[in-house]
Amino acid sequence: MSDLQEKIKDTLDILNKLKQGKHITEDNMNNIPQVSDKEGEFDPDSSPEAWDYFKVFSGEIKDLNLNSKRLIWKSGTIDIAGDCSFNFNGTKMKSFKEILQKPKLEVCPKTKIEVCPKLKLEVCPKTKIEVCPKLKLEVCQKMHHNLLNFDLMPVTGGMNNLKGNLKYGQENKILVHDLGRKPDNAHDRLDTFVTFIDYSLKKRNELKQNIPCIKEIGEFFSNSIFTTSLKGENFGVLYNFMDNYENVYTYCKEFYNIDSRSFIDRLVASGKKPIEDVKILNDYMDLAIDYWILKGETFLQK
Repeated sequence: MSDLQEKIKDTLDILNKLKQGKHITEDNMNNIPQVSDKEGEFDPDSSPEAWDYFKVFSGEIKDLNLNSKRLIWKSGTIDIAGDCSFNFNGTKMKSFKEILQKPKLEVCPKTKIEVCPKLKLEVCPKTKIEVCPKLKLEVCQKMHHNLLNFDLMPVTGGMNNLKGNLKYGQENKILVHDLGRKPDNAHDRLDTFVTFIDYSLKKRNELKQNIPCIKEIGEFFSNSIFTTSLKGENFGVLYNFMDNYENVYTYCKEFYNIDSRSFIDRLVASGKKPIEDVKILNDYMDLAIDYWILKGETFLQK
């Protein structure tokens, strides 16, 4: 078994243990493999180790170029780099911890026992069902620079910047943040990004089939996956590239190696919900854990 396979297997063992409600110790969490560069030469998600992982999924990867601290793959007209899919680092962790500190009671679904997230209880004392997501958040934080949290991302046209700038507006509509302080609900989420791709490709297809007015076209491009590219010189390049993808399913199959339509539908549904309370945060972490397990199992099958 290769070193990469060992790391993926070790990670899966801990994630499955967490998912099954088994006790996770501090030592378990510290054993989650991390991608790091002690010399500071590479960003973890675009480092040589990350690209060795990506190559298992895509045999077409070759001729990597170094741009600052990131290895970049030029695939045709598009530059592609690595990306942390679920962001559990820095300001995001601060926001999530503040949500956990809200004095809201959680209820065990079997015994109806109320447990406050402020307490360090991780399971219901009678059924052992996990009710407090504090432990789960600590595991997710350890997963931030794990290989299973890395995926390929087109960087031409600012797609990587777009993911981190998605926010929620009125009626939870997803918007591209522009000027001013970035809001707290811009959590750099994979599910929200996939939701936005789903919307953008569906709307693009709809506009292609009809004869829209200029106003409708403008409104679409001002808040779509093409918005950031309009500020540079790569709008046409990105638009032509995205024409290779009929829908969110074909996009996710290539960039996230997910063949399951039901799981992609789950990502899209989750991405529509801002993380505002303990329940939604807990659901979001469950989604991330299921995603990492799915990616790990797919990797080992390759």
